[in-house]
Amino acid sequence: MNSKKPAAAVTGLGLLSLVLTGCGGVETASGQSDFPTKSVNLVAPSSPGGSTDLISRALASSMEEPLGQSVVVENKSGANTAVGTKEVLNSTGDGYSTVLAAESLFAITPLFVEDPDAKTMEDMTVVAPVSVEEYILVVNKDSGITTLDQLLEKDSIKYATSGAGTGGQFGQAALFALADKEATDVPFDGGSAAVTAVLGNHADATATQLAEVRAQIDAGELVPLAVFSAERSQYFPDVPTVEESGYDVDVQQRRWMAVPTDTPEEVVSTLRESVETAKDSPEFQEFLETNLVGEWEGEPSDVTSTVEEDTQTYAELAEQYGIGGTE
Repeated sequence: MNSKKPAAAVTGLGLLSLVLTGCGGVETASGQSDFPTKSVNLVAPSSPGGSTDLISRALASSMEEPLGQSVVVENKSGANTAVGTKEVLNSTGDGYSTVLAAESLFAITPLFVEDPDAKTMEDMTVVAPVSVEEYILVVNKDSGITTLDQLLEKDSIKYATSGAGTGGQFGQAALFALADKEATDVPFDGGSAAVTAVLGNHADATATQLAEVRAQIDAGELVPLAVFSAERSQYFPDVPTVEESGYDVDVQQRRWMAVPTDTPEEVVSTLRESVETAKDSPEFQEFLETNLVGEWEGEPSDVTSTVEEDTQTYAELAEQYGIGGTE
């Protein structure tokens, strides 16, 4: 009789475990619940409709099945992604608050904007690399310009940008500085506004992400001159790189998922596995191709090393050619 009591006790614990699982998680011996036991929040630190927002939503949708919970995207725009990124990195590291971080905020923005509270790579734990987007330099078809060399023949150039500290701004500033051209930055609030300025002949050129000008290029309204990447874009293979014209300027927008530094490693690992599974899904791959976005493959350490290397390269260019200047 007594020998059966332990077995009965184990059975009871097993039933309790099943009940707890049905209620959203099993409590471990340390008193912590298995992660995740509720929906995870993914902050897109931008306005709805832009690349950061679209990539966040595609990633969130593909993460839900491997994660076993819903992933809710929340837009927190402002200061070239700084507002939303800071909010997440200042939050509790429990895995339920994540952000799609953008490289320009860490490698480029400090060259143009002074922020005593600026976050660095040391203020986060990188979950996984996600995406990479190329910048493309375009002009209005009515200009008659069809090559980068022709643009650089102008006595002076007005170039539209999507705001201070963005990749498009730095790429153009660096290009025109290396070409020793007199060029004036005409800032706008967002990439679409900068494109509209070129279409309206209020600026000579702009550099923006591929998806923002694909329709106008296909319609013949804008002429692509060059891409700011080491190799030609798979989406515009006939468009040369800036480097092919003799100017060593490689600027791309890279994004990754990040969480606060105090997030437990087992929680980070769970998030990482779900992100990598999501990236391999047919749905996410189709999204990338449709929106002219590249997948960033690699390890979290690759994110840190890439951003550090780019930050140093951009800072050296900025110092040598007088690019930037904080405000």
